[in-house]
Amino acid sequence: TLWYSIKKVKRDRAFATHKKIQIIMFLVLFFVVLLFEYDMKQHGGIFEMVKGSSYEDTFFLNFTIYFHTLLSILTSLTWILLIIFSLIKFDRNPKPNAFSKKHKLWGNIGVWGMYLTSITGIILYIFGFML
Repeated sequence: TLWYSIKKVKRDRAFATHKKIQIIMFLVLFFVVLLFEYDMKQHGGIFEMVKGSSYEDTFFLNFTIYFHTLLSILTSLTWILLIIFSLIKFDRNPKPNAFSKKHKLWGNIGVWGMYLTSITGIILYIFGFML
């Protein structure tokens, strides 16, 4: 969905479609993360949940947990702030303006953050829950 949203703006210059996709994707992920965090709290937290993994209490798994958490927090803050500023700086029917360069820069930072968060999440899942 993220890739499609970027493609819509880069290739098709469909700025309104990009805006709608980003807002919907943010709302869906916001509630998914809330449910995920609630579930983790119900199970005693991530360190309780990875008990039994062959990597339990290793530097590698602990580092992965903390690094993934840091990335996800920074990426979330970047995305939240970018959406807020974009809603303020762009009209209802968005089109390029003076804010566009900053939007593109922070959008790229956010995209890389999302990719890295996804990759570290997969690594965390494999080493924390499968092995």
